[in-house]
Amino acid sequence: MGFLRRGLPLAALLSIISGCAATDNPRLPWAFNAPRAEGYAIDLVNVKPAPGTPLAAGTLVEFLVKVNYSLSVASRGTIVLVFENEKNKVKAPEITRRVASPGGEVTLRERITVPDDAKELRLFIPLVPQYAVHTTGEVTIRYPIEH
Repeated sequence: MGFLRRGLPLAALLSIISGCAATDNPRLPWAFNAPRAEGYAIDLVNVKPAPGTPLAAGTLVEFLVKVNYSLSVASRGTIVLVFENEKNKVKAPEITRRVASPGGEVTLRERITVPDDAKELRLFIPLVPQYAVHTTGEVTIRYPIEH
């Protein structure tokens, strides 16, 4: 059940992740949040592997992500795991979890094969309030890929 197939327009998903990670920027931190929104927020509690951990191309890696969220602008929302390369190309199916207001802690788990055609794997974790057209505040986690 993909995030886009459940009714979120492609333009809305692209607005979630556009502009939050510049390509090949060595000063960009391994994990960060985009500018905060009013009425909802998401924060990284823990992730395995740790941000910045080199990943071997072609290997299967399990990601375990724990986040805290707060949501007051809607009664429901969705937290999404979006895996992309450094050129913002999606590299794995999206993982979604529905959440409810006012907030809480959520753990998501996914296993993906590290792409062998990329220099970096990026994990975007937005909180998308119900009926939102544009969002911000997503967590971005970066991993270099070893070839």
